[in-house]
Amino acid sequence: MRPASARLGLLVLVMACAPEPAPPAAGTHVPGDRSEKLPHARGPVPDDISSVPRDSHVTPPTTLARNPGDAPPEATEESPAPPAAHSGPVPGDISSHPEAAPPLLTIAPPPGLLDLRRELPGACFEVRYATADNFTGAVLPGYDTPGAWLRPRPARALARVQAALAGDGLTLLVHDAYRPVRASLAMVAWAERSGRRQLVDDGYIARRSGHNRGDTVDLTLARAGTCEPLDMGTAWDHFGPDSRYSRADGDALAHRRRLRRAMQAAGFTPYDQEWWHFTFRDPDAAPLDIPYAAAP
Repeated sequence: MRPASARLGLLVLVMACAPEPAPPAAGTHVPGDRSEKLPHARGPVPDDISSVPRDSHVTPPTTLARNPGDAPPEATEESPAPPAAHSGPVPGDISSHPEAAPPLLTIAPPPGLLDLRRELPGACFEVRYATADNFTGAVLPGYDTPGAWLRPRPARALARVQAALAGDGLTLLVHDAYRPVRASLAMVAWAERSGRRQLVDDGYIARRSGHNRGDTVDLTLARAGTCEPLDMGTAWDHFGPDSRYSRADGDALAHRRRLRRAMQAAGFTPYDQEWWHFTFRDPDAAPLDIPYAAAP
């Protein structure tokens, strides 16, 4: 037996000559080796707030139908704030404004009626019976869109008025023209239902109106380009003694007189009780109940 010193020297010699171990194959897990790649996480990383879903209790905004005049909904991140609405009348050829109704939004008028937006270049339109902003507080039957039609003779006469006013920097502001019979009947029903029957008896609301024939129009004067109405002393559709043509003074009376003279020069007959109401006697006119419907 070899002495211990000899055995130790032999062991050192064997270890020195032994080959180096081969590196582990790719993908082999080596205990304690923290350099291995972790699998990709599925879903959001808690620290990455840009990808964390919103609280589950937040209800997405719902688009609700609103009546004209309602306050617009508050803006949210999901529904940007709508552009500010333009109140008041606007030129008929400016389709971006709420009250402007380009002809393409309404079906073409039936034979025997003309679209005033085509016949009156530069005129302004504010057809409130197509909104809840009228004396009944609701859209009138037959006014699905804010249309404005007249029979050919009064429409062409009105075009002459529009042309005559242009030289003074003025334009027509049309509130109503042809009116479906169903709308007139709805006005009467509203008056009776609301205890305002006196408005029918006093001649402010008619069961059968010249508007139904398409030869009567409600309008006023406005500044060309801006559609700013001139002061007439009262608003359109004011039911009271001050709406009579003669119940005004100063600028209001002068403006009423300017409107009346221009309309009479073109063949229209005024209605003393309502300064805005004019009729062109068309012998071929007859009551109609064709609604202003949206184009498909």
